[in-house]
Amino acid sequence: MSTVAYIDNPPPEYVERTKYHARLIPQHIRSYFSGMLPIISWLPHYNVKWLSGDFLCGITIGAVIIPQAMAYAKLAGLPPQYGLYASFVGVAIYPFLGSSKDISMGTSAIQSIFISQVFLGVQGTPQYQSGVWNDHLFAVNMALFSGIIAFGLSVFRLGILSNFLSQPAISGFMAGSAVTIVISQFAHIFGVEHIKTTEAPYLVFWKTLINLNHSTIDAVVGILSLVWLFGVKYSCLHYAKKYPRHAGKIIYFNTSRNIIVLVVTTFMAWAIKHFGHHEESPLQILGPVPSGFQLLGVPKVDVSLVGTILPSLPSMVTLLVLEHYAIASSLGKTSDYKVDINQELLAIGIANMFGSFFGAYPATGCFSRSAVTNKSGARTPMTSMFVCVIVILALYALTPAFQFIPSSSLAAVIAHAVVDLIVGPKTWLRYWRAHPSELLVFGSSYIIALFARIDISVFVPVGLSIVIQLYRTARPAYSILGRVDTHPPHLNGKKQERSDYDELANCRFFSFTHPTVGHCVRPIAPGIIAFQPRDNLVFENAAFLTEKLLDEVKRTTRRGTPLAEKAGDRPWNDCTSFEKARDKPLLRAIILDLTAVNQMDYTGLENLMAVTMQVERYSGKPLSWYIVPNDSLSVRKCLLLGGFGNQERKIGGPFRSDLNRKKQDSRDTDQTSIENDKKGVIAIEDVEKYHGTASNGTGPYSNIISCGKVDYDTVANFDDVYPYFFLTLRDAALAAYVSHAVKDDDDAPESSPEIASLNVCRIYAID
Repeated sequence: MSTVAYIDNPPPEYVERTKYHARLIPQHIRSYFSGMLPIISWLPHYNVKWLSGDFLCGITIGAVIIPQAMAYAKLAGLPPQYGLYASFVGVAIYPFLGSSKDISMGTSAIQSIFISQVFLGVQGTPQYQSGVWNDHLFAVNMALFSGIIAFGLSVFRLGILSNFLSQPAISGFMAGSAVTIVISQFAHIFGVEHIKTTEAPYLVFWKTLINLNHSTIDAVVGILSLVWLFGVKYSCLHYAKKYPRHAGKIIYFNTSRNIIVLVVTTFMAWAIKHFGHHEESPLQILGPVPSGFQLLGVPKVDVSLVGTILPSLPSMVTLLVLEHYAIASSLGKTSDYKVDINQELLAIGIANMFGSFFGAYPATGCFSRSAVTNKSGARTPMTSMFVCVIVILALYALTPAFQFIPSSSLAAVIAHAVVDLIVGPKTWLRYWRAHPSELLVFGSSYIIALFARIDISVFVPVGLSIVIQLYRTARPAYSILGRVDTHPPHLNGKKQERSDYDELANCRFFSFTHPTVGHCVRPIAPGIIAFQPRDNLVFENAAFLTEKLLDEVKRTTRRGTPLAEKAGDRPWNDCTSFEKARDKPLLRAIILDLTAVNQMDYTGLENLMAVTMQVERYSGKPLSWYIVPNDSLSVRKCLLLGGFGNQERKIGGPFRSDLNRKKQDSRDTDQTSIENDKKGVIAIEDVEKYHGTASNGTGPYSNIISCGKVDYDTVANFDDVYPYFFLTLRDAALAAYVSHAVKDDDDAPESSPEIASLNVCRIYAID
């Protein structure tokens, strides 16, 4: 026996929903706090194989982080030991709190150049020049308050704000920042003195270029360092492909190129000074680096200094999060693990707060080192612990040698580390092909970084992205749908004849503006309009969408009641000629395809109810709306609140609400024929009334079954419990066709055998 069942998706009551979520509060609290230490989930499973991979990767990253830490500290305008302090705290804290195995936390070029721009303003104040403020006070206050803000964002789970950073904005910012960093290092690489590298990049580039004739011997070291770094990089990539058996060794040598160039140039600088008997080195060198943690202690908070740097703190945190999450999410996608942005915010916050006790400046995940970590075979976040040991050894054992590191070779290391972030014309072209607005966001970020402070190159494109998205929401796409009939294969060489109803049942639905088949699309039936919004129906766009629907009604149909013959008796805003409109059909029904609408608010509902009254006044009679919703509770609740489920009319007003009413069978006329002609049809009110009897399998309604116990082998089809809601556009089109496909000069019948037959054939599931 075939089963007919209603499908319903009733919106839950707010009281029940509140009780349900209240019962889950203890579970959420446990999950909230247990998730703060991801290490407890993977450390118990740690094994020897992971240990070997992490150890080798740790040595590799240790050889990279030492020169980068000191170089980036110099880029920030701070002594080199501050970079080592920041790197130590970052790699020591991150394994306990981080959700990525590849992130190498510490100093980075982008955050360092922004700090240098902020520090430049501090250095111009009387307090700094008089000695009240100093490098240490500035560094620890920046780290402390940046950490507090990041920690607060994590506690309140505001990592969702990172979703407002579009990919073009991130890519443009990274590329523009990389160009800025490379330009800022030209003067050091080529040994051009007295260049203020904190100025706008275009000024730095121009001043460096016109002063190249004043280059010193440092240019030799800087250029040779660049030749070595790029030569080793591209040679290793070539030979790794040519000799895949030895790819591991070649890659390891490739990642060691930074430490090799610094060791060689440092030894050369020491030899020149020692054997040349120079009181001062002819090369610009790093200078004395104190060993150990000389600045360990409780950070001193200077209220006046905090007031000075306070406007820059939101930008500082934005840059920390942007670079960190950009590389973490990218590596997570390539290595198939999930990165929790709120957990990463927690790691950034606690690392920087603890870093202020060690004399560090703000730290975050470094793009270049994290990429090397991923390629070097890191298995778990434990890699950072081995890096931490190497940083401690460097701080206590190698600082005497650090003072002879040439500034030009450090500058070469910085420039070489970020050059991979610079993108070429192919990337610009790819964004253009996606959409011109994507190129606008990308280009604005890229170019602004070259002419203004680096944080502005983040906020402007983010603002542009939001404005563009708001415009897209306020002016969404929509379609007027029609039918394209399909033709069955010929039988015995003869074309099979089908009725128009059968043609509609087997057709495909396309927009009239479809670029390929739009010219083949024809109306579903005279006077039946199918409208499909392609975005949420909310306050930003509700008026726009309903206006477009009303415009389509007036464009393709004529008034039900003709206008007065005299022009003076007509409405001032309607000059339509009756003769021109005579050939148009009367409006019979509207099909509203809401499958792409996942949110609807009260403004959207109000506009939908208003356009309902407008089209009824235009057509001169009540109209039926055939609606195809999706599973969204928000949309369904608004539609039921507006009465679109049963469409029972008030006198002179809109539909009666389908909410807060006792459920009644809206098919009283059809139920008799269902009971007489069809067996096994499930009526929703019968299920509610006789649910206990049905579940026991006794009584006259023993064939009625609940949704959870449906034998799907006996179900012929499914449909919605409300007569004007449909599961597919085809169902809605067939119902509208059977109910309203009449001659243009006839009135639509209130009921007909075809309508009753259609309702009998509709299948419903039970809530």
